[in-house]
Amino acid sequence: MTPGTGHRLEDPAPQRGDRITARPMRVGRAAPEADGPARGVRAPASGQATGAISAVAVWTPTVARMLLGLVLAWFGYHELASPGRWTGYVPVVSATSHLAEILVLAHGWFVLVLATALITGIVPRLAAALSSLLVLEMVLSVTASVGFSPAVLTGIGIFCLAVAVAGAQGQRLLLRR
Repeated sequence: MTPGTGHRLEDPAPQRGDRITARPMRVGRAAPEADGPARGVRAPASGQATGAISAVAVWTPTVARMLLGLVLAWFGYHELASPGRWTGYVPVVSATSHLAEILVLAHGWFVLVLATALITGIVPRLAAALSSLLVLEMVLSVTASVGFSPAVLTGIGIFCLAVAVAGAQGQRLLLRR
């Protein structure tokens, strides 16, 4: 409508079913048609991912899940391959006892099962939630046995990754029925 007249101005653009958005004129700049996208094409809203960023955003939860699975697989393998190196981290039990070695072996198998579930995409959010509890247990155990160390900071980072994967939706490469 034109100001003060009550009459509607006709749009000179052809009616092709395109969605035409009105943009205000900018002071001191050329007309929007000269510097912006073509009429009828909307620019992405601020905060929207486009192109390559969108592809990265779609695959990030899946890559994070698989990397968490690889880290857990590494720990599980090493706990099974040489349990004697890990018995010192078992709380309350003597590091030289057979019980500590059995607990490390059981822990290693559980970690490998979780790693396999994460890598293959079998109930990934549940596996990540259980992994976060497992890693929290490891962080607390290492903190109790050797105190605050770089290993504890690494464990806290892995814990945060596990929590993020547990909360992530839109996973790809999942095994489903």
